[in-house]
Amino acid sequence: MSIFVKEGVLYVSGSEDKLRHKGKEIVDFLSDYTLIDIETTGLSPFRDRVTELGGIKVRNGKVVDKYSHLIKYPQKNTVPAFITKLNGITQEMIEKDGIPVKKAIHDFRGFIGEDIIIGYNINFDLNFVYDLAKKYGEPELNNNYVDVLRLARVFYPKERHNRLLDCMQRIGIAEVEQHRGLDDSLDTKKVYDYFKENFADEMLTTAKSKVKNFDLVNDKLQAWDLGFRNPLNLKKVVLSGNPHFDIIEMKQVINNMNGQIQDEVNSDTNYLIMGDHDFFRHDNEDLEAARQYIKNGAKIKRLSESFFLSMLDDWARS
Repeated sequence: MSIFVKEGVLYVSGSEDKLRHKGKEIVDFLSDYTLIDIETTGLSPFRDRVTELGGIKVRNGKVVDKYSHLIKYPQKNTVPAFITKLNGITQEMIEKDGIPVKKAIHDFRGFIGEDIIIGYNINFDLNFVYDLAKKYGEPELNNNYVDVLRLARVFYPKERHNRLLDCMQRIGIAEVEQHRGLDDSLDTKKVYDYFKENFADEMLTTAKSKVKNFDLVNDKLQAWDLGFRNPLNLKKVVLSGNPHFDIIEMKQVINNMNGQIQDEVNSDTNYLIMGDHDFFRHDNEDLEAARQYIKNGAKIKRLSESFFLSMLDDWARS
C-alpha cells in the first residue's frame, strides 16, 4: 500500500513532506491532558489567521493551569465583520491587548508540552496551531489527541447536528456558546466529563471503530465507509503538473472515493490538482484552460498538492 489511512492518519508515498505530521487520534477518557480551543479569521489554515489561543491543563480531572491570549501580527490584524459578530473579537482589541504571535505560539507550544491534546472538532485547531508552530520554529505539534466531537456523534447517534453548543444545551451547561478560546475550553471539558460519566462500554467500542483504516488504492470503499464528508464525492478531477505522489495510484484513489477522473479541463471540472511548484506557472495548459473557463463562469477550484492532501487528511481524521 502506498496511499492509505491507518488509525485515522493519511499516508501518501512520495508526498510525506506535504502532509502535516500530526499525532494519532485516541478514543478514550483521560484524567491528564491539555484541552485547547482557538479563534480564527476563517476556516482555512492556508488563508486565515489565529486571533486567539486558549487552553486548560488538566491533572487528575482538575484544571491546574489556564492559557488565554489574543494574538497580534506584525502587519495585518483585521478581523472580518462576521467573525466579530460571532465572538466579539475586533482589530482594536487585538492591537490593544494581543501579544506578538511569535511569543504567543512559543508560550502556547510550551503550555501544551507533551500532553495528549483534547478538543472539540480538534483537527481544525490542530491544523492552525501546527502550521503556526512550524512557521516560528517551535517543536512539531505531533501530540496524540482526543476529539470530543467523535464521542458526541456516538452518544447522540440520531441527532443531525452535534456542535459543541448542541451538546451544551442538551446537557444543560449553557444556552449560548461564547466562541472564545478559554470559555469554550472550559465548556468542552464539562461535555467531556459528562460523556465520561455516562458512556457505556459499547459506545466507546463503537467510537473506536469509527476511526478510519483503508487501503485507498485497492479497497472497494462503500458509501458508509466514505461518509458524507467525502471531499471527492461526485467531483470531476484533473491531475496535472508534477505532484510528488504516484499519479496512476491517485487516480485510482479518486475513483474509489466516488470521484471521476478527467483527462483534460472542461467547463464542468470541479478540481484541478497540481504540484505545488506548478500552481503559478503560465506554461501549464490545464491551468490556462481552467483560467479561461473560470472567466466564463465555470466553478473550477485550483488546488495545490499540499492543499489537496490536507483536504484528504482532514477527511481521514473525521
